[in-house]
Amino acid sequence: MDKVEIMQRALGVLMLTYDYEATEASDDLRTALKVLQQGVFSYDVELEKPPSPETEAVVKQALDQVLSQFAWFTAGFMFAFRGVVQAYENDCPDADVKEVLRHLAIQLAERD
Repeated sequence: MDKVEIMQRALGVLMLTYDYEATEASDDLRTALKVLQQGVFSYDVELEKPPSPETEAVVKQALDQVLSQFAWFTAGFMFAFRGVVQAYENDCPDADVKEVLRHLAIQLAERD
């Protein structure tokens, strides 16, 4: 997956975040977010062949910790995004946030 596709998926996450209030975090939203994130956090780690069970356990533990913290970091961005959107919509009642996100996705595609 290239960097543009990853960034477009991030815009997709923002679009979904915009569509749902924080209190509406339904199973549908969680499923959609998981689909958008598939492949984004793929990784390759070269280990001895075959890796020892201890090595596998250490790598898994490290990746689980990093991904967990990154999930909370991302949740902070999504929380901030909702706050910025609310302020924007309060100041500009005609604001079309979805159109802004669509335009950004098009700009990303054109830059590629």
